[in-house]
Amino acid sequence: MTALTVARSTVTMRVRSGDLLRIPMAADAIIFVGGLVNVDSDGYAVPASDTAGHKFAGLAMADPQDPTATHPNSKYDNYGGDAGAKEVIVLYKGRVRFYLADRTPLQNMLFAKVYIADDQTVAVCREDVTNDIWCGQIMRLPGTTLAAHPETDIGSNEVEIEFGGTPYEWLLGTTTAAPTTTTTTAQA
Repeated sequence: MTALTVARSTVTMRVRSGDLLRIPMAADAIIFVGGLVNVDSDGYAVPASDTAGHKFAGLAMADPQDPTATHPNSKYDNYGGDAGAKEVIVLYKGRVRFYLADRTPLQNMLFAKVYIADDQTVAVCREDVTNDIWCGQIMRLPGTTLAAHPETDIGSNEVEIEFGGTPYEWLLGTTTAAPTTTTTTAQA
């Protein structure tokens, strides 16, 4: 697939407000509602892509405080803006559906890890991406329905993924802050 040019509906579950974050955007970033979001090496939100130094953040959501955010072409536009000048609302854990890159969805892919290909596509094989940016696991395949949501169908080239606050290993040396030490006293 190619990167999004309009917003899309991808959420297949109820969203809790506690699962939403505001993340400052990178300079010149344009992020569409319904698209996957990464943070770049400086920690600013960008449209998800298979780019070295990026970490997966979540899914761009409409801003509940913006009455124009329900428009089909909703986007967060920081074009011409400095890093941090605008923020994007990101769902950092949940279930959503996305296109599967370069593969036909198969039953044995259930619960497989998926990696970022672009802001609307995930890859199930590391061979289909370069930077292995993990973003979740496959929880539903085409032709399967959930008892709670039988009306929510997914396309033949889509999979439903679950993601949730993907941790990453922060490396000392990415800041000049001094390390914190803790002293524990043994009691007799």
